[in-house]
Amino acid sequence: MPNKFIEMMKKRRTIYNIDNLLPISEERLITLVKEAVKATPSSFNSQTSLVVILFGDEHKKLWHNITKETLKEIVAKEIFTTTEKKIDSFAAGAGTVLFFEEQNVIEQLQQKFPLYADNFPVWSEQSSGMAQYAVWISLAQEKVGASLQRLC
Repeated sequence: MPNKFIEMMKKRRTIYNIDNLLPISEERLITLVKEAVKATPSSFNSQTSLVVILFGDEHKKLWHNITKETLKEIVAKEIFTTTEKKIDSFAAGAGTVLFFEEQNVIEQLQQKFPLYADNFPVWSEQSSGMAQYAVWISLAQEKVGASLQRLC
């Protein structure tokens, strides 16, 4: 008997040639991401994963104005063309999901449970990885092509 979760994992693939056409509404995508992150397990049920979703001009600003301009200052000019093409491919998507870890919660847990203090940042990072994977699987189920850099 096939396992539904394993079948979902098998469908998940990074899509490198993406565009800005979403097969679902932005609202549906936002709901999926929220639900996937909320359902992701975390140590002490800390829920330290935070997500920001960018669409439209904010998505393009992230890749063209912020990322490209920042990297232009640190990547050697002779190889920047390759970097610029990669950034442009990220900007070609319909949106970006940015993952963060809630540092205040981590610090509060470290204070409350000093015996485990060194573990909370590691556990938070692991939870973030699981949240990213859960979002990726959820998007694949909706036929939203994605990579860990951008959405299409």
